[in-house]
Amino acid sequence: MTLQPAAVRRIAGRYPFGHSGDIADADAGIAPGEVVDVKAPGGQFVARGYFNPEGATPLRLLTWEREDIDLKFYRARVRSALKRRAGRILNTDALRVLHAEADGMPGVVADQFGAVLAVQLRNAGVERHRDLILKALREETGAACAYERSDTGERRREGLELKTGPLWGDLPERVTFHEDDLTLHFAPMEAQKTGFFLDQRDNRRLMRSLVTPGMGFLDVYSYTGGFSLHAARAGANSVAVDKDQTALAALEGAARTNGVQVGVRWGDALDVLAALEREKRSFGAAVLDPPTLAKRRDDVPRAKRIFTQGAAHALRMLTPEGHLLISTCAHYIRVDDLLDAARVAAAEADCDAEVVDVTYQPADHPHLLSVPESLYLKSILLRKQG
Repeated sequence: MTLQPAAVRRIAGRYPFGHSGDIADADAGIAPGEVVDVKAPGGQFVARGYFNPEGATPLRLLTWEREDIDLKFYRARVRSALKRRAGRILNTDALRVLHAEADGMPGVVADQFGAVLAVQLRNAGVERHRDLILKALREETGAACAYERSDTGERRREGLELKTGPLWGDLPERVTFHEDDLTLHFAPMEAQKTGFFLDQRDNRRLMRSLVTPGMGFLDVYSYTGGFSLHAARAGANSVAVDKDQTALAALEGAARTNGVQVGVRWGDALDVLAALEREKRSFGAAVLDPPTLAKRRDDVPRAKRIFTQGAAHALRMLTPEGHLLISTCAHYIRVDDLLDAARVAAAEADCDAEVVDVTYQPADHPHLLSVPESLYLKSILLRKQG
């Protein structure tokens, strides 16, 4: 396969995606997901990767060396990912083992919860090599059992069927793990994505550090309530808001397991926020952490309006010197977009706020310079001016 001249420098610089316009020539008959050598127009070797002529992103680069893509290769990648995480993910038995392109494994996401491994295989290349990849994960992680949640839209765009279910071992109906002094759990086949949002671990701890006993704590778009549970453990009166009834039921179960109380409010987040404001509720801290609101660049203006509406409600209910964390998991939404939305929200709430901190994803969700898309989680922490 030969690249267009304009694409050589970018891909040689370890950017792992090749789009249709980057490809000058490809041999006929390449099967979806087959490993190909990628060359410059003069025939020089550039990289090696998966090619899917029918894929939305046809080329996904694996290596910039002439090496075999075999079990040894995949084991080395998993081993390297685990080594980078060693000593950096503390006081929990759950972590992200593979973060796709950022760990040199395009299309593979793997999260480990104690002895249980959750796996997503997202493109035709990793589907073609699924047995090798799963064997490498099993050998290197030592997970006693594993399940698959390859039910993403990316697989559809690759022309693949969605797959879910056990992979090996005796999968429990409820996966249990620990984060600090909390016992958390989820049903692996009912939960969103791989089961639990490990990427907010550091932010959960940050918000917990701001809690004082008896404080009101508002967790908007709570899902299974990781923020709420941490705050409740620190003595807050937590209220969790979500429209996923299954997730709220899981939150109530986790609260009982941990001996804490969390109030739940089911419904659309903005509607519930408006209702709480009408009830004249007040909170010392709040989190606004919606699902991905911008899957394309064109979605950003609408997403900013939602952030503004939600933040304005939250700021009006915050007590003086109260804290608000606004978070996005969308690559296309920048920190500046969050700040813009918050600035408008503060004006609507007739208050001002200090930017206390800006945070990003934790160490087990690495961000590589060569892969801008690997930076996705961004959060701003505000303190309402008294």
